[in-house]
Amino acid sequence: MSADTVRSLDVHEFVAHPGKPAFAELRRDREEHYATLNPDPSKRRAVLTITHNEALFFPIWLRYYSAFFEPGDIYVLDHDSTDGSTDGEGFVRIPISHDTFDNLWMVENVERLQRDLLQTYDVVLVTDVDEIVAPRPEWGSLREYIDRFDEPYANCLGYELIHLVDREESFDPTRKVLDQRDFWFANPLYDKPALATVPLRWQPGFHRTSDGRARLDPDLYLIHLHRLDYQICQARHRRWAARRWEAKDLERDWGTHNRVVEDEEFERWFYEDSNFDWIKIVIQRIPAQWKGLF
Repeated sequence: MSADTVRSLDVHEFVAHPGKPAFAELRRDREEHYATLNPDPSKRRAVLTITHNEALFFPIWLRYYSAFFEPGDIYVLDHDSTDGSTDGEGFVRIPISHDTFDNLWMVENVERLQRDLLQTYDVVLVTDVDEIVAPRPEWGSLREYIDRFDEPYANCLGYELIHLVDREESFDPTRKVLDQRDFWFANPLYDKPALATVPLRWQPGFHRTSDGRARLDPDLYLIHLHRLDYQICQARHRRWAARRWEAKDLERDWGTHNRVVEDEEFERWFYEDSNFDWIKIVIQRIPAQWKGLF
């Protein structure tokens, strides 16, 4: 790729989030709601994801969430993985099989499991395998957040890591992610409804509930790792592009960006395309308090 492309990118030390005007009211409402509630560490909680041959991202995902969930409360829908990434222990593996990449099929399977888990759990967190959900560090850990959580569901505040290749080394999976990456950008596409105490119905991609409503908590972040390394991301796209895709996904252009592989087009997408014209990539430095979190 062209180093000139990266050098030409503006990096901001601080950029106000585009949704910031609404944050004060959202925070005030939550403070009032939780003012008289005591945290409940006995609350039963589970986390679930769906994965297919994610030898890099699944270990990152499992290592992070294992700090807050017991192995028997970590559920992994394993979609025909063949790379050995899901052969280990420390989670509940649920094998599922399907011969295409099919967004509706994935949503249906996740919805079904989330609904079943809520029969025995108080709170269930649903994420993709390249997503880390965490409250702002000054608000405590994910465990502490769940201890006090009693809403039907919460939408996270979405940020995407981005690898600037002229300023950062290639990703080393033996080291913590945020010790290696300094930049991200706000992406409302990832303001996902992830944490819930009630069964949810999602749109394809899990970006919104089926009714389009949102309960945004600006202090609960979803950090998307898709672009954590330029070369890794391009190779992952190539793997996805080579898979068989469901016809309706192709007809509706669902997940189109996952099939961007040619060098010039991929470079443009990686640094300029948030996947929606109305969301501009505005790169900022990750605040120091996030370093070392995962």
